[in-house]
Amino acid sequence: MYLLLLAAVFFTFWVQGCAGKIMPISNGSQNDLPEPGSTAIVWGQHKGAVGETVTLLHKFGLRIVERSRLQQVFEEQKIRLTYSTDDDAQILKIGKILGADSIVFVETETSSSQRSGAFVNQYGGAAQSETITNVSVAIRGVNVESGEVMWTGTSHYPQAINNPEAGIIYLTGSAVMRGLCPAGGWKNEDEGCDWNKAFGTGVIGFKAESKSSPQGRQLVVVTVMPNSPAEQAGLTVGDVILSCNGKSGFQTMGQFFLACKAERGQTLILQTKRGDKLTTISATAVSRTDVQK
Repeated sequence: MYLLLLAAVFFTFWVQGCAGKIMPISNGSQNDLPEPGSTAIVWGQHKGAVGETVTLLHKFGLRIVERSRLQQVFEEQKIRLTYSTDDDAQILKIGKILGADSIVFVETETSSSQRSGAFVNQYGGAAQSETITNVSVAIRGVNVESGEVMWTGTSHYPQAINNPEAGIIYLTGSAVMRGLCPAGGWKNEDEGCDWNKAFGTGVIGFKAESKSSPQGRQLVVVTVMPNSPAEQAGLTVGDVILSCNGKSGFQTMGQFFLACKAERGQTLILQTKRGDKLTTISATAVSRTDVQK
């Protein structure tokens, strides 16, 4: 299920990565969230950061385009990259050719300096010097069709570190998870994302997809779980979801979850369109475990 996949990825990342680390400072925002099963291109110049992003998004359920396939299309389209931000438009073009749903841009930044020190004791003295580096990572997911930024995550260390390669990998994971955790769900760098707080504890039991129509992109119901509150309330496959508790404008399930958080026992009022008829549906949310998967 959509939210369970997010929780599993997050738990794995923090259990494997937190112990003994200088905790980063991160930030994130979301206008939409990628759907598990959708196709993404991950693009960046740091191989380790790109690889870590691919791994996490795979666990989230996304299908990632292999980089060798990208190179093949570059050659076929005679696209020459400059390895700067000017490449972004070209990558979006490639995304449309390959039928990708989103592009995930991964940007890393480092700046190094020398730190020297000396000491003297009863046995003598010594001097030493080491290179320390300030590191930051910024990641953004962009909708290929619209060109709009869906989600962003940033992460940096509050002080310089002496192992920048390992730091970049860890910051990448932090930035991805911060970007995917909706506003209100992030607790702190130690505890991470509270998914129940972010999305609510309840569901009514349906799945919808974004589909094209003469009126633009619409959120269309494709599955209604048997014996769910949605089925009992009369929601059917093909219904277009127009609003939830007075909130409208969403075109994907990610936007629906962000706009219409449901707690168990809470009543959701959906305005739907079935053919040319507008319908209002009232359903009381239940726990996710009470709805058949």
